[in-house]
This record gives sequence, structure tokens and C-alpha cells, in this order.
Amino acid sequence: MKKILLLIGIVFSIHSCSEKNETELTPLEQLPKATKVGANTAGCLVNGEAFLPKGFFPSGNLICYFINQENFSLDIANKDNSNINSVFIAVENLNLTINKVINLNTVRSFNDSKFAEYTIFRDNGNDEKYTTTPQITGELIITHHDYNNAIISGTFWFDAINNIGEKVEVREGRFDMKY
Repeated sequence: MKKILLLIGIVFSIHSCSEKNETELTPLEQLPKATKVGANTAGCLVNGEAFLPKGFFPSGNLICYFINQENFSLDIANKDNSNINSVFIAVENLNLTINKVINLNTVRSFNDSKFAEYTIFRDNGNDEKYTTTPQITGELIITHHDYNNAIISGTFWFDAINNIGEKVEVREGRFDMKY
């Protein structure tokens, strides 16, 4: 009887040490679901890699404003080691229509801007900024707005270039925020 119990114990030990079949999530699967409940989530793919809010910032790593129901901005920040990466979208003088495509095709200015940026802030001050232009563009779609509960949700994508013409591709962007 002791031999049988010992054999069963050995079999279970060997089986528990075997390699587990854990499936790794694809970058797209790592993004939050596209919800419309004010879950305070956001994410996108930057050059095919999952980009999610991460790290401590005094102002927060995920910020959304919809000021006076006309000026919208979304900032997703991710801190890794010595860099802070940021996806930033801003639309001024927004005439909100649900599911209407808003072209992100300007650079940052003071009036009627509709732009997106991807920025790498480095500790050494050698920052790198990629921005939309009239030729290098993107789109924002507000898919849900609940004025009474201050919830805004949507999707986005954009291409952006830096001052030497290198391009960043931001895809599959989604957000579900309270503002």
C-alpha cells in the first residue's frame, strides 16, 4: 500500500512540474474592452504594441476633460524606467455628434485645433514629439456621451510624424471615461 501511495505522489509531483499551457495575450487582447459605462479605462496600440496607462504621476496617468461641453482632451501616459510616453488627443470647439468622424488633422494651436500627439519625455531632456498634420492624420469618434453622469466614450487612431519625418502609428484606440 505504501508503494502505491508513493507512486501516486510521484506521478502528481511530476505532473505539477510540467510546463503550463498559459496563452500569452496578443497586444490587441491586452487593451481594455470598448465599454460605455464610465469605467475610466483607455488604451491603444503604438506601432503594434499595447499602450496602457502605467506609472505614478501627480496629475494621473489617465486624464480626460470635456470642458464646457466643447473642448475635449484625452491623455494616456505610460512611465517606464526613465521615459514617460504619452498619447494626447485634443479637439477644441467640438460640436458633439455621436458616431461622427472627427478628423485629427491639425497641429497644436490656439483656435479650433483637432490634433493628436505621441510624445516621449526623457530624463535627459532629449524629448521626441510626433504630431498629426494636415497631411498625416487620424480620426476620433465619440461613441457615447452621457451628460448627466459625465461619461464620454469613443475610439481613435492616428499617424503622427516628428520633425525629421519618422512616423508613429497609433491604432485601435479606445476610451471610456468620466470627466
